[in-house]
Amino acid sequence: MSITPIDFTNEKMKHLLIICTVLLSFLSISVSFAHADIVILKNGQMIEDVTVKDEGNTLYCESSDRSFYINKSTVESIVRTGKKGIGEQAKEFIFSLPDKTRAFVKDYFTLVATIICILILLLGLVTFKFLWVNIKPVLKSNIKKRDIIQAVKQMDEDEKSVLREFSLQKSNTIEMPVEDVVVSGLIKKGILQTTREKGEISACGLMLPVVISPAAKKKITLKKIDLPKNIMDETVRDKLARTRPQFMYKLAGFYKDLEKKDARQ
Repeated sequence: MSITPIDFTNEKMKHLLIICTVLLSFLSISVSFAHADIVILKNGQMIEDVTVKDEGNTLYCESSDRSFYINKSTVESIVRTGKKGIGEQAKEFIFSLPDKTRAFVKDYFTLVATIICILILLLGLVTFKFLWVNIKPVLKSNIKKRDIIQAVKQMDEDEKSVLREFSLQKSNTIEMPVEDVVVSGLIKKGILQTTREKGEISACGLMLPVVISPAAKKKITLKKIDLPKNIMDETVRDKLARTRPQFMYKLAGFYKDLEKKDARQ
């Protein structure tokens, strides 16, 4: 889709540019329209651009850069100019413009205001989209980590037995049957992760290398998976051997049968 360039030589475009310039000028000098009180002292001195508050025998005066008190006995008179609102300032500013410029403002003010509102809305939408695109993955990641941590807290005995294999085999990566109910459940919960998609078929199904996910690894301790520190003790090792995952016994029997078959050949 091609974008038609803006023709700044067009008469209407000139009008819009004039109005935008007028509006920007008004915004930049609007502060100067705020009038303040004038205090005239008996010695002839004039204190301008102050806001005066009557506090009994004294006057509290406040300007843009300082504040002070003046005794009423030293004051000749106070000129109350007051402060004008933005609406009044805008009126005075517009009526002070040349007739031709004022006519442009009258004709195109609504259009310019609409364009400005649309630009602000578009800017808001772009900003929201930018923030959402960048924040959404972080939110999803935090939610996933929270779910993994919760799953680690609620592991059953079969899941703990699978995780103990990493300590018993002293390996960070172990080939496991990903079609096993317990193993597939741990993968689905995010506690285990596969390192590749292709593997070998065994007696227990498809074998793939798996690791403990980083989020789960931070929360899994020896106590959490019921693994004693003294695993070299004979009694402890016998107990752990009886509580290993079912697929380990099946795989052991499968490989033992293979060895016997090879030996006969």
